[in-house]
Amino acid sequence: MKKTLALLSVSVLLASSFPITTYAEMGNVPENPVTEETTTETEETGSSETTDSSTEESVSNPEPETPESSTESPEPVPTPTPPTTNETPTPAPTTPVEPDTGSNGYISEQPAAVVPQNENSVTIKVDPSSFHFEKSTTTEEFVEQIGEHAREIGQETDLFASVMIAQAILESGSGSSQLSQEPYYNLFGIKGEYEGQFVVFPTFEQTEQGESYQIESMFRQYPSYKESFQDYSELLTEGVSWNAEIYAGTWKSNASSYQEATEALTGTYATDIEYNQKLNGLIETYDLTRFDNKKEEAAPAATSVINTATHEDSDFEDYDGTEMGAYAYGNCTAYAYNRVFQLGKTIPATLGNGMDWTYNAVVSGLTVKNKPVSGSVVCFQPGVAGADSRYGHVAFVEHVYEDQSILISESNVIGLNQVSFRVIPASIARSIDYIVPL
Repeated sequence: MKKTLALLSVSVLLASSFPITTYAEMGNVPENPVTEETTTETEETGSSETTDSSTEESVSNPEPETPESSTESPEPVPTPTPPTTNETPTPAPTTPVEPDTGSNGYISEQPAAVVPQNENSVTIKVDPSSFHFEKSTTTEEFVEQIGEHAREIGQETDLFASVMIAQAILESGSGSSQLSQEPYYNLFGIKGEYEGQFVVFPTFEQTEQGESYQIESMFRQYPSYKESFQDYSELLTEGVSWNAEIYAGTWKSNASSYQEATEALTGTYATDIEYNQKLNGLIETYDLTRFDNKKEEAAPAATSVINTATHEDSDFEDYDGTEMGAYAYGNCTAYAYNRVFQLGKTIPATLGNGMDWTYNAVVSGLTVKNKPVSGSVVCFQPGVAGADSRYGHVAFVEHVYEDQSILISESNVIGLNQVSFRVIPASIARSIDYIVPL
């Protein structure tokens, strides 16, 4: 009996002396990749976020900024802003899941641990109760730095540039992580080497029992951000060795909107169940859909005024200056209400700020649609197509074009109580709400 116990003790000691090997280290694909990808690793992406995947994402202690193009004042009727009928609430960063493909060198789960940061690192924070982001100058500058690369790659690969940019913001902390900066330019924390170039950083792995341990890992080093986007786009379009179409739901040919594309990433690329909402929030806050179009077709800025020839496309008589005294004078809400009244229709005078109109319209019994309707009031959430980052925006739909882009008239974009016109491209028009007047 004692001899048996002694043998068992020796066996245990020998077993404990061998290292625990994960699938990522072996370069093999698990027989059940879906189960494995959610349990084996939490490696470091080089993102500046070192918090839980369910928490923060938008610059630490940001100062709210009001877009120059809008001077909206809050409406006196405070109302809650629950999710709209065709819109998901908006959150932030997580630990992306990318099962190990063996041959292509992509990580089996995007890292979530410590890649060294520089002293100016930015932490993206998010309010988990709303996932509405405060604009950050740092993030805006980062978007301008990488946006055209994403636009070009998106046009070439049938992908939404807006989604890739939002992911780059999350994974790199708006470009503040050391891995994402010069000379590495690795925005998505992809492991391995790129044309023989790589950098080694410490990362954390996890055993199947959830115990963390630190290792040194190779991460791809790119010549510029463009190559980082190109490499990442290959993952989305070519998939992984065990499923070439795992990310097919992100392709423009399969997704009718960026919301569908971000939904397709949730549970496949990232384990965070709110991953899509966080991406949506960033896309809306920074108006990233403008990069989904070819450059010459990009959505006009909120301050752009379409010439009078375009206004001739309107299905209705010109605005005659009707002023009913509802809502704050000169605001977008007052104009939308007045324009509807002028044309013999009506909407409640108690819908609140622009961002609240969809929800309050539904509560009031009005019909709300998610497809463009001529003569309706279109509701923009904060940051969408240049809408005010605090109050949102509403406008009147003058005409719907065959490609589903829309001509709108609006107030307080170029100045208080000044009416102007814009064409909103179909890529945005099909992702916002339309309130049908009574």
